[in-house]
Amino acid sequence: MNISTTWLREWINPTVSDEVLAEQLTMAGLEVDGIAPVAPYFENVVVGYVVSCEKHPDADKLNLCQVDVGENNKLQIICGASNIRTGLKVIVATVGAVLPNGLKIKKAKLRGIESFGMICSESELGMAEDSEGVSELDADAPIGKNIRQYLDLDDNIIELDITPNRGDCFSVLGVAREVSANYGLPFEMPSISVSVQGTSSVKSRISNTTACPKYLTRSISGIDNTVKTPRWIADKLMRSGQATHSPVVDITNFVLLELGQPMHAFDRKKINGSVEVRNAKSGEKVELLNETTAELKEDTLVIVDDKSVLAIAGVMGGMDSATQPNSTDILLESAFFEPVSIAGKARNYGLHTESSLRFERGVDFAITELAMDRATQLIVEICGGQASDINTCIDEASLPVLAPITITQDKIHKVLGFELDAKWIEEKFTSLDFEISAKTKDSWTIIPPSFRFDIRLPADLIEELARLYGYDKLPVQKLSLDANINVVPEAQIDKYDIMQSLVARGYQEVITYSFISEKYHNLVDANVNKIVLSNPISADMSVMRSSLMSGLLQSVESNQRRGHSNARFFEIGLCFDGVEANKQSNKLAGIVSGSRFNAQWASKTVPLDFFDAKADLESLLELTALAVTFTEDEHPTLQKGQTARIELNGEQVGWIGALAPNVAKELSLPKCYLFEISLSAVLSGSVAKYEAFSQYQEVQRDIALVLNKTTPVAELTDGIKALQQSDFVGVRLFDVYMGENIESGKKSIALNLTYQSLEKTLSDKEVGARIDEVLNLMKNKFSAILR
Repeated sequence: MNISTTWLREWINPTVSDEVLAEQLTMAGLEVDGIAPVAPYFENVVVGYVVSCEKHPDADKLNLCQVDVGENNKLQIICGASNIRTGLKVIVATVGAVLPNGLKIKKAKLRGIESFGMICSESELGMAEDSEGVSELDADAPIGKNIRQYLDLDDNIIELDITPNRGDCFSVLGVAREVSANYGLPFEMPSISVSVQGTSSVKSRISNTTACPKYLTRSISGIDNTVKTPRWIADKLMRSGQATHSPVVDITNFVLLELGQPMHAFDRKKINGSVEVRNAKSGEKVELLNETTAELKEDTLVIVDDKSVLAIAGVMGGMDSATQPNSTDILLESAFFEPVSIAGKARNYGLHTESSLRFERGVDFAITELAMDRATQLIVEICGGQASDINTCIDEASLPVLAPITITQDKIHKVLGFELDAKWIEEKFTSLDFEISAKTKDSWTIIPPSFRFDIRLPADLIEELARLYGYDKLPVQKLSLDANINVVPEAQIDKYDIMQSLVARGYQEVITYSFISEKYHNLVDANVNKIVLSNPISADMSVMRSSLMSGLLQSVESNQRRGHSNARFFEIGLCFDGVEANKQSNKLAGIVSGSRFNAQWASKTVPLDFFDAKADLESLLELTALAVTFTEDEHPTLQKGQTARIELNGEQVGWIGALAPNVAKELSLPKCYLFEISLSAVLSGSVAKYEAFSQYQEVQRDIALVLNKTTPVAELTDGIKALQQSDFVGVRLFDVYMGENIESGKKSIALNLTYQSLEKTLSDKEVGARIDEVLNLMKNKFSAILR
């Protein structure tokens, strides 16, 4: 929003420069994007009067003018403008003047005749980008007066970037109110006096009082809409970025900028019957003032008469009922439209208007009568005519409720970090038109004014005090925190450690939406409870996820499309088996695809397999020191024969396996391996304890066993650990072989067993006895024979 400092100072005039005023507005929360003069600097330019205008004797397109500039002698000036004529008040740059474009005015000869100055256009003085002909001043312009003073060219334009919550500041009144509160000065409202006679011949009613609780109309008869808009109004409009039209339209735009109340004027003779505010009906159309035709939607609020639509409420009027230069009778409208009912309606029709801008943010519902009288006063003064009484339609129950808000000194001190003076607090609230309905020694009950839709909480009131005190003046205080620190069990593993462990193994964390498409839900597990959103953002985000696998698959799919074939992703997040809190659980999932190592010259690329994913998961589970087992099973998303159920203490906590071929084909994915496990299982650790470090050499023995190929190696290693042999350190698998010299249906595995005593070096006999015990177990329990 652009605002003239001269116009603002007509309301309130603090004794500071325009630049300081702009800085203060920024510090008060009304950000100033820029401040610029109305016109660049120049001097020796005055008001002149063309006494005579004759053709140049030697040039058809030049005129020889005698111009009175208030000096003893008239100036002879040669001018080529097409609109120059006798009796015109003009802008004259006298000899010695320097124009903004650098042109210095000198005495000159044109076709043998001397010229002592220059008659200027607005563009030559930097007042407009372009102009046709010289500038024509009002007939009452004082001859010889400095043009900067006469046109107030020392005025500055402040460009405000007003946030959406401050709709009250889209007017001179709103900004003046802010200046008043900041400088402690009163501001003056314009004097308004209206003489009315009779009642309006056009009746009005509201069908949708929720969207329009207040609607006022007034008839004005016998106006002359052909008169020229006064320069003082035209200048204010143009300096605010508004074009001028007819006097009636200019006045309604002026009131919008002055008071913040959008208004509209209908040609009363084009209205059929009464006026109604209602929602549009299907199929209704209206030709708007911008000469486009809008096909209206049923959720759009409109102004109609008995036959047709007159306007889109709060957005734009219709062409058929618009005032024209020959209009003599008009119907003025001043209304309050509920912000939500107007929000987005202009954009729905490809429009953006000054009215919709204000109504969407909230217009003062108590100023409609004042704005009506202000517009009426100016129309009657400028265009003549007789005004009727106001026809009022109000539904008090639908108007916004101004609920009282209580704040205390303790709350102010807690938020701002220091205590404000009670008298200062009351002065500032009063200056902003806040009503103090009750107060005690250290508390106030405040009723916000009708134009402040953003004040609803105690924090909003404290923010008002902070910005008026000055954000730059708030003292710096050390932060204090009242926190209840929860006791975390020593055995619990921190989630950060889990994440870092995966990152160390080459994984990247992804964060995906909790909403997935029905397609992904069915691919991952169609049998689980499907939670469908009633109002989804899109069809691709219509179902709450029951597994993190869907998001990981989408991430790999997206990367594959962009040529990134190697993927190691993990995610920690909520999954939903129902909407109740006890049916929501945190899970950890990972996915790997592509090569085991980055490509390099010294070795061939090796694709990832099931055991890479299993090794990554086991590295996490080692942090827990809990007994987790992998049991072959089936899962709809995973490939049969390469899927395992993850169990902790006999209870299923997750899955691991290769992506099922049908799912990979559907998503155009390469071979992928996934795991998903309950986060609580990974975070459940054990308390670390000290174990003595042996100074004696450890002893290792390798054994090769032939056994049924369906026997899991984990059962063998678990069985060996269950023997609880003394000095036993660990067992690991280092080879699996099936092929020549191995019976069909059998496999050969090689295990490495390690022993170490804390007291002595173990002898071969002692170690041999332990190995024999292991071999007997393998033979008796698993039918395994030594190879």
